[in-house]
Amino acid sequence: MSRMVNRIIFVDDDTIQHMINRKNLQRLKPDIELFFFENPYNALEWLDGNEADLLILDVNMPEMTGWEFLDLLGQKEKSIEVKMLTSSMDPVDIEMSLNYSLVSGFLIKPLKNEIMSEILGIVP
Repeated sequence: MSRMVNRIIFVDDDTIQHMINRKNLQRLKPDIELFFFENPYNALEWLDGNEADLLILDVNMPEMTGWEFLDLLGQKEKSIEVKMLTSSMDPVDIEMSLNYSLVSGFLIKPLKNEIMSEILGIVP
């Protein structure tokens, strides 16, 4: 990622992952702005009035899939880079991502420090 990432929104129903990601990202970049949502509807509402540099979106959530979230986000005509978050790389998900221009890749749970550094543009 070539541009600076200062604001990240996470949409994932896993609150434990939120705590781990918050701690690790703030350690790597103390001034990072992080927004975490377990409920995708709340995240969509937040995005109505706020901007972020990156959206990290869980593929599988109880309220809706990440793909359904992207469909609703598309209706709002928001432009934000999206990384899909998954526990396993399902070829069907990779195929689905080709339908969404905002999706720039996949991240595997749990996020490793090297991946977080890469997201933030921090070179070791």
